Order: sequence, then C-alpha cells, then structure tokens
Amino acid sequence: MSKRITAKVEEYQKDGEIKGKYVELGVILENQNGEFILLDPTINLAGVLAKQNAMEFAKGGQMRDNVMCSIFDNNQQQGNQNKGGFNQQQNNGGFQQQNQGGFNRQQ
Repeated sequence: MSKRITAKVEEYQKDGEIKGKYVELGVILENQNGEFILLDPTINLAGVLAKQNAMEFAKGGQMRDNVMCSIFDNNQQQGNQNKGGFNQQQNNGGFQQQNQGGFNRQQ
C-alpha cells in the first residue's frame, strides 16, 4: 500500500465550495522492512512554504515556518494522482525515472 504526501498551496471556489490545489511532494511506500519515503527532488519546499504563507496571509491566518503536509491513501483523490512527480504502477519492482522529473514506483 502506498500513501501520497501532498501540500496545499492554493484555494479556489468551484460550485460555491472552497477547494484546494495540492502539490505532490512524494510517496510513502512499504516493504518487508517497514515504511519508507520517496521525496520528489524537483519540489522547492521554500516555494511551497511561500505559497502556503501567502494563502494564509490572504485569509488573515497565521504565518508558519514549516510546510504543512497531508497524507492520502493512494486510492483517495485519484484526480490529483498524476499531477505530481510520483506515480505508482504495479509491474516488476524497482524505480524508473520519468520525463517529468519524478520517480515511478513499480511493484
């Protein structure tokens, strides 16, 4: 089972609801030795923090010095699954670099 690590960087309104735009930071994977994290090296965490602080500033919220992340099971929010640098496929096992700068986990 894998989990996606995401960070909310924007909010927008759609159909009268406030929705969030997320950037995918990496994945949490599991093997026989336990859980491990693969982080997308192309993500600029300082930029993510700046966007999160700008979003909070616009709402009158609290500025932070840490990036707030969410963790989703891989079967949640399937619409956002292909937007980040990490995608999971069930095949042989190993890692394969993609053109978009991330890693593809194959099982």
